[in-house]
Amino acid sequence: MQRSKRILLVSHCILNQNTVIENEARAEGPVLSAATWALREGFGILQLPCPEFTFLGLNRPPMTYEEYDTPDYRKHCREILKPVLAQVKDYLRNGYELAGLLGIQSSPSCDPGRGVFMEELMLLFSQNGIELETLWYLPNSEEPLFRANEHLLPQ
Repeated sequence: MQRSKRILLVSHCILNQNTVIENEARAEGPVLSAATWALREGFGILQLPCPEFTFLGLNRPPMTYEEYDTPDYRKHCREILKPVLAQVKDYLRNGYELAGLLGIQSSPSCDPGRGVFMEELMLLFSQNGIELETLWYLPNSEEPLFRANEHLLPQ
């Protein structure tokens, strides 16, 4: 079978809800609606690391954007994004398309519109000449589909 050569960056917890803070998980394992959608669209999935888990561990307290918006956390985000950037560059060099990014609405780290980790990802990619034109997010509600935000760029 032919490869799609379309890669989707996916927030870690969409495929592994076990990294989500206590009482905030939306599913037992992966968020099936998101995983099914990505598979149905034919995307190859590049799972992003969970910055909150790798920074504070599994038993971390709930925190806000403002609490994560620190120099140490932003530095951590940039460090764990280096391998992702290297993988994306290799895909692009080999004729693959970076189809977009799927994040989590209202996450202090992984909301594509306002998440510390996503801001660092967008900035790092922009600095390396990589544009992410299509961003989706998993709604923070019972909505079954994703809303597309076109052309979101770092400030």
